[in-house]
Amino acid sequence: MSYEQFLERMKQELGECAGENRRVFLQSALKNNGRIRKGITFQEAGINISPTIYMEEYYERFQRTGDIKQIVQSVMELYQQVKFKHSWEGDFVRKYTCVKDKIIYQLVNRDENMQMLRDVPYVPYLDLAIIFYVLVELNRGEERLATMLIRKEHLAWWEIEEEELYKIAQENTEKLLPYEFSAMSAAVGEMLGEEMPENIEEELYVLTNSIRNFGATAILYEHRLEGIGDYFKENYFVLPSSVHEVIMIPESKAARQNDLSAIVKEVNETQVQKEEVLSDHVYYYDRKKKELLL
Repeated sequence: MSYEQFLERMKQELGECAGENRRVFLQSALKNNGRIRKGITFQEAGINISPTIYMEEYYERFQRTGDIKQIVQSVMELYQQVKFKHSWEGDFVRKYTCVKDKIIYQLVNRDENMQMLRDVPYVPYLDLAIIFYVLVELNRGEERLATMLIRKEHLAWWEIEEEELYKIAQENTEKLLPYEFSAMSAAVGEMLGEEMPENIEEELYVLTNSIRNFGATAILYEHRLEGIGDYFKENYFVLPSSVHEVIMIPESKAARQNDLSAIVKEVNETQVQKEEVLSDHVYYYDRKKKELLL
């Protein structure tokens, strides 16, 4: 069964399970770095917006097990967990006072997202773009967030300029998604559920946010890069390992910048999903200038 056939079968099966008050349909979405994904969306009475549940991992599971019924059950359970119980359309989303405290920002690659950037407010930053979202749902336990992309028409509804949008997003993002900075060994140990030896000489450090989701944005947090420079007591390199985190290396412990760039590019091409790639470039933080440089 091809992926397209699987999607149609899932649409049919989920439609039979959904009941009279829900409709099920296929939807395509332009994601980060120009990737187009297809998924299943439910339309339910009383809920004006619902998440799209993407099917790639379910298709892989189907190829392994052939059990379509179990996959349908898993998708229905996920929908019950993540469906939105608030109206994010109509009057609610048009009122700036309703969304002001939920506006956050994220970092994406500028060149790879030019099509999307034509329709949204954004701020250029190095070779990246700062884009803005309304935080619809935040589940810290599952390290998951659901967002609504802010488009140019939203600014017209709210009667605000990009400068105000950036300012409020900076305040909210640092508050709602605080940074986490740790040695790479500690991050690996946490992932493996093991304590790492205490005598390891640290060379690599990870900066992300509290849910490790689009955590590379933490490089924008006020005074954060300066504080890390004070911790290292020297200049340092910033490697954009993905949209979710960056790796930092004190200059005295790093290879040449060209070598680091080659490593980042190779990892992006072989290890990181396309929509999670942030940049192929390595950045350099200059303590004297208090500036991140490309």
